[in-house]
This record gives sequence, C-alpha cells and structure tokens, in this order.
Amino acid sequence: MTMFTARMSLILAAFGLAATGASGQEAAPAAESSPAPPSKLETLAESCSAHKFETVVKTVTADGNTRGSRVKICGEPGQTEADWLVTLKDSMAKTESNQELTPAVRTQIIAALKAEIGRLEQSASAATTAAPQATIAISHDPVSVPEAPPEYASVPQLPAPLPRASTTRTSVASAPLVRPRLSIRCALPHESFAECRRLERETQLSIRADEDLADGISLRFLRGGDARAELDLGALQAGATLRERLPSRVCAGVLRGKVEVQVLSKGRVADTFGPLALYCGS
Repeated sequence: MTMFTARMSLILAAFGLAATGASGQEAAPAAESSPAPPSKLETLAESCSAHKFETVVKTVTADGNTRGSRVKICGEPGQTEADWLVTLKDSMAKTESNQELTPAVRTQIIAALKAEIGRLEQSASAATTAAPQATIAISHDPVSVPEAPPEYASVPQLPAPLPRASTTRTSVASAPLVRPRLSIRCALPHESFAECRRLERETQLSIRADEDLADGISLRFLRGGDARAELDLGALQAGATLRERLPSRVCAGVLRGKVEVQVLSKGRVADTFGPLALYCGS
C-alpha cells in the first residue's frame, strides 16, 4: 500500500467508524462474529503514538439531526516535524480531489487541515527567528588582504628590472584572487531550495553559476578546522546549475557539529562561509 493510499484510507476509516449522532446514541452493534486481527492501519489509528491530527466534521441527516464524525490522521513513527507537515499537506491535496466525500465534509476537513498546517508553519518560523543561524551568501567584492607594516628604517635600492618574460610570469602569480560568482542554495528531499541555514545528512546542494566558471572551482567542507570533503564543480557556463548531495564524509562519525564551507579557486581559498549547524541524525 502506498503512503497516499494509507493516508486517505486512514481519513475515510476514521470518518466512518467514529461517527455518532448528536443525541449521543451509538450505532447498533454488529452481529456476533470472531474478531479479525487488526490491520497495521487500524493499529496505527488506535494508538496514534506518533504525530496526530484530529477534527470533528458535522453533517445534517435526512431527519434534520446534526451528526458529528471524528476524523483522525496519524503520522508514521519516527517522522520529523518537516515530514509530518508534508503528510498534512499531502492529505489536504488528496481530500480536495476525493469525490467520494460530500462538498460540505471536504470543506470542513480542508479548513481544519489548513488551520493546523498554518499553526505548524508559524511555530517553525518562530523557532527559526528565535535561533538564527549562519547563511551562505556570496559577496562579489574583491578579496582584500591587509599587509603588515615594514620593519626596516630605510627603503633599500630597487633591483634592476627583470626581462619581459619574467615580468609577465611574476604578474600572473601575484594577480589578486577574485571570488567566483556563484550562488549556493540548500534543500531537504521534498522541499524547495532556499538559503542554507543548516546542513543535514540528506541535504541537497544547488550551485548556480552567475558567470562562466572555468575548471578549478570547488567547495571544501571543514569540520573542527579539518577538511572532511571537497566537491569539484567543474566548468559551468553562466546560468547553469549543478545539484549534488552533501558529501557523506561530512557526517562521518558525528551526530551534531559545525561546518565551515570554503570556495576554492585553483586550490586557493577565495571565500569562506559559516560555521553552519550540522545535524547527521537519520
């Protein structure tokens, strides 16, 4: 059974089994028979030990009485808050397209789901605001390296000019290092790419070239000051995007930590970001 079938079956099962009349009367008991062993879905609906959403839908019966029906959605054990939010959004989308439910019932379920989704998103946004973390941002300003003041009392005589060929080589070697123009964004599976606020084991990286990039550009990941992994970007034309998963060696042997990201140009550090929070749990 797919996750979609399981979620919608759970909604319909709860809607059908939990319905009771407004007068407090209960449905007539079924004919005696040997109880069948509960299915995995029924067991999850009864215990609902993971994330849970529950609401009451009111309908009017043919005799004019109001009837309340309980609708429950249970999350899978071990789901994160982000996974649970995806479950609720998916359930709302499937409820909107479910023609087996009456319009009045669909409207009430969708309204309750929207309210719960809004509450969870607001809580997540408040938590992010309360504990801001470093973000990756690329500056296009040239690198400025301060020079130490001279330690001599007088300036020595300048050496004779070098031959033209030697002068050219020296100029190239001492040319200022220019930061590559590129943009980096992050996302977890089933989420949209946005600014990188923290890195996780499943984080996907989207690197967009804002100018033509030649070979020799790479990202180096440092943890505790030690290089853990390096991601070669290769040659990219302006506007091209490269998507890669966070190198697994970044999370090797650690659950939480801090990561520093360096942009290298032919082995020289052109920019540094972070430290970023790192979470390597499953």
